[in-house]
Amino acid sequence: MNDLPFELFIAFRYLLAKRKQAFIALISFISVIGVMVGVMAVLIALALMTGLQGELRQRIVGASAHVYVFKLGGGISDIAGDVAKLKQVPRVTGVAPAAIGKGLLSAGDQRAAVTIKGIDPILEPTVTNIRQSMKSGNLAAIRSGPDEMDGIVLGTDLATTLAVKEGDTVHLITPDEVLTPMGMS
Repeated sequence: MNDLPFELFIAFRYLLAKRKQAFIALISFISVIGVMVGVMAVLIALALMTGLQGELRQRIVGASAHVYVFKLGGGISDIAGDVAKLKQVPRVTGVAPAAIGKGLLSAGDQRAAVTIKGIDPILEPTVTNIRQSMKSGNLAAIRSGPDEMDGIVLGTDLATTLAVKEGDTVHLITPDEVLTPMGMS
């Protein structure tokens, strides 16, 4: 034992004690086990939090656009032209117009106050992960023919609150004027 480094010599002396010092060896062994369990708990907690943080970041960033562009005054009148201009900005990977407002959604006897986001179903997937987030249905149902009713995409919790499923009819009531990126509508 003389050729051991000083730290290891002390560690072995207290962990491998003789009969008179057996109680000290037991306490030292329990302390080492306690430190190992504590370090293990910290490592597991850090691993879980890192994974959770990554998942939350992906869901939050994927659920909405990174930047919203508003035009003060009259709103956006030439949507196609403004979309083309914004696509020419360096490092812009996607552009989609949206109209955002408040409303009341009802189905049968159930009602819910909602925030409405009117989207272009062709351009919206360039700025959000809406297709990957949908559990049923598709975005093509939003844009229907002139003789058909418009489609709507509901979140899982809202659909449960209203007790509706894919294909059911819901009614939307909005205030007279809603401020959107395109102006008052």
